Amino acid sequence: MKELIKRVFGDKAITLFGIIPFSACRVINRRKLDSLGFLPKVCITFAIPYYAGEFEGRNLSRYAVARDYHLYAASLRDQLTEELTQLFPENRFEVFADNSPVDERDAAVKCGVGIRGKNGLVITEDYGSYIFLGEVLSDLSPEIFPSLSVCEERFCEGCGKCLAACPKKNICLSALTQKKGDLTPEEEGEILALGSCWGCDICQEVCPHNRGVAFTPIGFFREVLIPRLDEKTLAAMSDGAFSERAYSWRGRKTVLRNLLLLEKEKTE
Repeated sequence: MKELIKRVFGDKAITLFGIIPFSACRVINRRKLDSLGFLPKVCITFAIPYYAGEFEGRNLSRYAVARDYHLYAASLRDQLTEELTQLFPENRFEVFADNSPVDERDAAVKCGVGIRGKNGLVITEDYGSYIFLGEVLSDLSPEIFPSLSVCEERFCEGCGKCLAACPKKNICLSALTQKKGDLTPEEEGEILALGSCWGCDICQEVCPHNRGVAFTPIGFFREVLIPRLDEKTLAAMSDGAFSERAYSWRGRKTVLRNLLLLEKEKTE
């Protein structure tokens, strides 16, 4: 049975996945779980790699260089649901990405998809921590998967480079780039030091596991790339094009504020 599921994921260039009994998952949203309409018995966790290479002058977090992964996830959800239902017509399937009723990182480690880093991210062997996570919850019986087991939680070596490099220590700078409204002089200084108008990759950039990672094999994350955003590019975006970007949910004003701050620093 696992080979059938492996083929479904493999057709979409997703090679990292694992299966555990749902009883091993840590539920974080009971209301969403109850709304499924069925009782899950297994959780299939998978990794979506997004690393598309290095770009000179990039001023966006790597995950935001391509279009918003939620667009990809929505299409993937429909495909997975349809194909898995065709394979197992008597069973139910629900696919999640970033909105799961279970702790995604906890499930990924227990599934053997990766290990847990000091920065809280899941680290995979091939793609480092440059991944998104997704889950398929189903009422498939765990008994149809031979030798189904929960992996022992594994951690990185604990070199501490990610924590040492983080300027905020307890609050990711990514949240600051997404803050609406006016910034304090101190916050402006932090964004200037970061040099990013959206997101932060500091802890990932210094992680030894992210050296020489493989490029994503998924075409979506290698197309329509904008590694460097500027005021002119932002202004030229139609509302439709802007809505396809990860930073669109905060609106143009927030992104423009950060861009103008970075551009002002260059001219002074």
